Amino acid sequence: MKKVVIIIFLLSTFSIANSQEMLGIVNSNFAGSNGAMINPSSIVNSKLFMDINLLSGDIFVQNNYLHIHAEDYHFRDYLQKEPVFPKYGKYNQSFDRYRDKKIRHAFSNVRLNGPSAMVVSNNHAFAIHTAARTIISVNRMPYEIANFAYEGLNFPAQFNINYIDNDFSFGAMAWGEIGLTYAHIFHKEYLNQWSGGITVKRLLGYSGIYLQADNVDYVVFNDSTIDIKNIDAKLGFALPINYDNSDFPEGSNIKGGGFGFDVGVSFHRKKKGYDNRKYRHICTQPYKDYYYRIGVSLLDIGSIKFKNNTEEHIFENGSEYWERIDTLVFDDMHNMTNIISNRLLGSPTASLMKNEITMILPTALSVQFDYHYSKNIYFNSTFIYPVVFKNSYLQRPAQISITPRYESPDIELSIPLSLYNWETPRIGIAARLYFLTVGTDKLGGFFGLNDFTGMDIYFSLKINFRKGNCLSFRRNTGCRNMEFSRK
Repeated sequence: MKKVVIIIFLLSTFSIANSQEMLGIVNSNFAGSNGAMINPSSIVNSKLFMDINLLSGDIFVQNNYLHIHAEDYHFRDYLQKEPVFPKYGKYNQSFDRYRDKKIRHAFSNVRLNGPSAMVVSNNHAFAIHTAARTIISVNRMPYEIANFAYEGLNFPAQFNINYIDNDFSFGAMAWGEIGLTYAHIFHKEYLNQWSGGITVKRLLGYSGIYLQADNVDYVVFNDSTIDIKNIDAKLGFALPINYDNSDFPEGSNIKGGGFGFDVGVSFHRKKKGYDNRKYRHICTQPYKDYYYRIGVSLLDIGSIKFKNNTEEHIFENGSEYWERIDTLVFDDMHNMTNIISNRLLGSPTASLMKNEITMILPTALSVQFDYHYSKNIYFNSTFIYPVVFKNSYLQRPAQISITPRYESPDIELSIPLSLYNWETPRIGIAARLYFLTVGTDKLGGFFGLNDFTGMDIYFSLKINFRKGNCLSFRRNTGCRNMEFSRK
């Protein structure tokens, strides 16, 4: 059990399996199809009439337990042929641990967007995207369990203490998705404009695992003896391995499927009245600038049901005075579940309840505000808050940000300032040059400005087609400044 806890915690904290929000990309008026990730209604208001996303991706990982001290971390050192990592603790580990008694959280989010495209035609916009995603989430882990995972059971400072922990979880899921987005400007009145959008996603689940602990009541007496007075927990998994020998069998890697949705609305206060003209060529439609825009969206609504190579185990009112636990070794998944079930419930198969699991996507509410300060200067504020359901093993951390940016057709520069999970302030930077954007929402993770507790990097490579710039078409937008209506 000790080794299982260590593996689960370290996997969840530092596995690389999207900056979390890609703040330097998604809120730009040149985001195009990438803007649908924060609000599907944004694409119809883009400065682009079309874009083709060749490849976009991001890597985000953050935790509040394991870290490298700021003075020991220099990003350039890790680019060397044989980097030297610092060593901490009695086991010479690469990461030190924080000693405070905070509840522990960890979140890793990796996203790769493949071929995607968007087109805007007057009051309508359509987009298609493909993506591969992996999310790992640790929620409300008690500090002493994190300490046992790091130090091992041979940690006298926590001996002979009756710990009672409730409601903490771990979850990880990898899936692919194919999404269709539709956005529509549904109301115009003088300078006011309303639009709405929806993304429908077909989800293909490759793997998933969760551990939910509703109650754990235990005492660790020494490095080999633990008294589990009560445990109420469930473990579900759908993994690409053979549970009897840990081999990777040939055949389909898709273990489940489902559907997901993103929905959003936007309000624009325009600088000029709206246009009645229907443009024959989509490239000739002009972009209408705004004083400010407000958006509200619900992201990642949906779930994946796993049915292939899937098990759910429930340990209800389990208990065991477990001696010599330090000698315990698991050969495979079935060996692990059989031993734990036999110890806690009195039978090797008593814990197995069913051969399917459902994992909910990390649903979140987002509010965006964008203010056009001057010709090329904008200020954006984005708020993200997780919507947690009963079985939300994957939980998107809360975040609030302020992002000033310089925006032009050829270049763009953003400096996101954000507060992550209500406790970690961060500063980032993102730059676009024509078709390439590279950025991070956590600049300190690269330069040793503070303790290294995670990292964030994202990029986008795509082809943009600007409204009003037709290349092979004549720019047929004469007199458009007079084309407005009050109703």
